[in-house]
Amino acid sequence: MKHTKDSEVKIAYKMGQSWGHQILAVVIGILVTMLVVWVTLPNADERLINKQCFRQCKVEVEREGHTMSFLSSRDYMAAMKECHNECASLRRRGK
Repeated sequence: MKHTKDSEVKIAYKMGQSWGHQILAVVIGILVTMLVVWVTLPNADERLINKQCFRQCKVEVEREGHTMSFLSSRDYMAAMKECHNECASLRRRGK
């Protein structure tokens, strides 16, 4: 078994005693994450386009015979992605 040096034990003990710093780091991490999520959220126009395209594409993809099941979910998602990208670009140009 490896013996730990006294200096390593002291460093580990000090790290374990710094609850305030750990809590501060977690709070800062949460705030940064919330900020990144807020900045990357789509605006109201984009949400409306996504909603309309999703409804339209769901009908079109199911008409083509794709179904959302365990074995065919990859094909379904690929067809939805392709349809949604095309629909969204057309709606953005028509805006």
